[in-house]
Amino acid sequence: MRPFCVTDLNSLGDMKSTAEYGYEQLEKIPGAADLIIHFATSLYRSPQEFESHLPASKSLTFRWCASAPTAGIGTLRNNGALTSLALLASGINLDADHLTLDAFQKHLLRELHNTQHEPSFAMMDIQERPLVAVVPFEEPTGKADQLLAALADRCFAAAYFRYLNLA
Repeated sequence: MRPFCVTDLNSLGDMKSTAEYGYEQLEKIPGAADLIIHFATSLYRSPQEFESHLPASKSLTFRWCASAPTAGIGTLRNNGALTSLALLASGINLDADHLTLDAFQKHLLRELHNTQHEPSFAMMDIQERPLVAVVPFEEPTGKADQLLAALADRCFAAAYFRYLNLA
């Protein structure tokens, strides 16, 4: 199975880091295998949209919404507050990938209009696929939830790209 690309962005859309992850590599991280299984089960039950509490957390929930059969947006919330946003682009349908990334780019433009902040367009130039672009917002306070939040987007991507037979 081939690896997938994880690009971490800031809230302005600037790239902070890019790394390749493999399904097998993630499974070796304590707690990640259970999280991947949880996401895979949720995807097989409802591939277009679902919301679920993360295992081993009372406060973290993950919501998936497919923007196309091969792309979509995941949101992680901590007690209702947005923790992170994950944009998934498989590379199977480049138009779907573009529309998914472009939707967030347009959102950034609207939100940052008439502020002192300039949105970045770097995300639109990322060519690697399959891709999960992660935008962090508010980190949970508890150490266990911080670890789950750090793993959630990557574990969901592993489950999603495997679901699409890509990872």
